[in-house]
Amino acid sequence: MKYAPVVVLAVLILVPPGLSAQRLGIAARAGTIGVGAEGALGLADRLVIRGGIGFLPVEIDPTSLWDLGEGISATLRLPDKWYNIGMDFYLGSSFRVGGGILFKPEDLTLSGTLTGSASIDIGGQTYTVEDVAGITGKLISKDKAPYVLIGFGKHTSSGIGLFLDLGMVLLGDPNAQLTATGNPFLINSSDFQSRLQTEEQGLENKAGTYFKYWPIVNLGLRFGIGG
Repeated sequence: MKYAPVVVLAVLILVPPGLSAQRLGIAARAGTIGVGAEGALGLADRLVIRGGIGFLPVEIDPTSLWDLGEGISATLRLPDKWYNIGMDFYLGSSFRVGGGILFKPEDLTLSGTLTGSASIDIGGQTYTVEDVAGITGKLISKDKAPYVLIGFGKHTSSGIGLFLDLGMVLLGDPNAQLTATGNPFLINSSDFQSRLQTEEQGLENKAGTYFKYWPIVNLGLRFGIGG
């Protein structure tokens, strides 16, 4: 996905000079696909192509979602960067429906550490901190996925204004990958690896509830020329 920014910029920049001068919009936004910037190009009165990039360096404590037990600290890190490109169709002066593709070069990561006298259940077996010191993992989903949305505010309308996006990214069911650190003889045993795979399946089932669909809620400030 290293080419995603190039695709977005190429679509928005390599256009006939007359058209871009008449129907151009730039914007700053903040929301669930990050804090970032967008560019928009009006292809017709009701049709606008829009692309952007958002940064979302957010870490979450997953113990608010799942009970990991006493003495276990954990961090859930969201993907840092999101790129989007799509089309908006205006049903009125500002109300629109739209869709496109969202690019997500990184996956959601999870890390957990056992401290003190903590223990952890892995595949139906309890392990102490002497056996398992930590768990790291990824929830791997599609690096590009379709999105749909509705919104208010026209990027290419003259002057300054606000805009709002409400929608959903269809990421699909994630795949979990877990690795453990600790006693190497235990960690590398076939029995432990089998139990770890059981936990991967359980994590996929739980995570699918939260991460199969990613919400889009963006609020932004735009500046348009023409339109």
